[in-house]
Amino acid sequence: MSSPPLQFVIVDIETNGGPPDGANITEIAAILHDGQRELDRWVHLVHPDGPIPPGITRLTGIDNNMVADAPEFGALAADLLAFLGDAVFVAHNVSFDLRHLQAAFKRSGMHYNPRRLCTVRMSRKWLDGPQRFSLGALCAYFGIDNEAHHRAWGDAAATSILFSKLWSGHSEAIMEEIGRGDGRSWWPPHLPPDALADLPSTPGVYRFLDDAGRIAYIGMSRNLSSRVRQHFNNASNPSRSQELRRLVHNITWQETGTELMALVLEDVLIRKHHPPLNAAQKVVGKGWSLEQFACRAGIERLSLVKGGKPTAIQRFRSKGEGEAFLRGVVESWRLNPSWTGLPGTAWKDGWADNSASRALHNERFTQWKASMAAAKKRQSALEVLSLGETPHGIRPQLLMESGRFRAYRFNATGDEPWEYDAGSGRIDAALDRYFMESNPTT
Repeated sequence: MSSPPLQFVIVDIETNGGPPDGANITEIAAILHDGQRELDRWVHLVHPDGPIPPGITRLTGIDNNMVADAPEFGALAADLLAFLGDAVFVAHNVSFDLRHLQAAFKRSGMHYNPRRLCTVRMSRKWLDGPQRFSLGALCAYFGIDNEAHHRAWGDAAATSILFSKLWSGHSEAIMEEIGRGDGRSWWPPHLPPDALADLPSTPGVYRFLDDAGRIAYIGMSRNLSSRVRQHFNNASNPSRSQELRRLVHNITWQETGTELMALVLEDVLIRKHHPPLNAAQKVVGKGWSLEQFACRAGIERLSLVKGGKPTAIQRFRSKGEGEAFLRGVVESWRLNPSWTGLPGTAWKDGWADNSASRALHNERFTQWKASMAAAKKRQSALEVLSLGETPHGIRPQLLMESGRFRAYRFNATGDEPWEYDAGSGRIDAALDRYFMESNPTT
């Protein structure tokens, strides 16, 4: 008996911006395809658990009124699963769409684990002309008319045309791509299929363990689920991803409640365990410093310089970290970007090089410095910094001494023992930024 013809299902979803927990989908479009043409189509609006923020409505055109009477995913799940069948799942950035759908099916008591293809990945591999590989950029490159950009039905239809073009020139390679790891070539071979099923989309620290149970790598993220998967499906550094896939036999994680606590715990654990793959944190460099000076015209200026200068206002591990901090200062205090050392900035927002502009810039600069001094005072006076709770109600806390980190604990009972640590420049810099950006209390 001959095998049935191979079919593909090209999918796009829209969400309300929430995490892939199965509750945030607002629209689903699925197009059954044979590689050359569309065979059938399934499209439906979905009622999410939470509201749709205005920013998402501006992007997609889907508002709360449109989904008010739409069915919840559970009411659509059986019909959608039947439509998807055993077709190869295709999407533009497949991990996003598939993770949301898998979480929604799991929430409805169903299992969906298809073979999969990513049109972003395939386009990067086989197309030399495009400079960018977003769906909009590829539609412009091929002259594909997307009738409803950022609507599921419009993006799915455009992706199906894109897939037809990829299939026409690379059908054999696509068949090979499907055959690699059953469409899951990124999955670590030593991990069980459900190893990441319960990985939360919250801040925390994760550990990659080798075959002997030793810690090979420690990382942190504001979104554990997204970051861990990114390691194994990293198109920008495929050799690194392959190394991790071969090495990892188990993954453990710990939720920390906040990104700051994740950074602190990651730094402490790396210095404690010295994982072989954490090269960046083990290399002690001079970093970058933010310097203040007044030019001959009397303008208060900022400059990001290499090295750990003793006169620095703030120190950073990398130039990018320093530039991100500077952009935040300029935007928050409405300083003239051309006088703060930011690269690639020009005169804008009404700024001109005259006495009035200099006076306004200097006044705001002085206010910023005063706020920094107040933050330093708060930081030095605080003995215990209580951070946001984890989803399980555990309160992370940092013990402070003269504004510096000395110990941490996850305070579940109210009297958990402190874990003391020598600290690091990375933790100190993160705490400085935290106190400048917020007004924490005990």
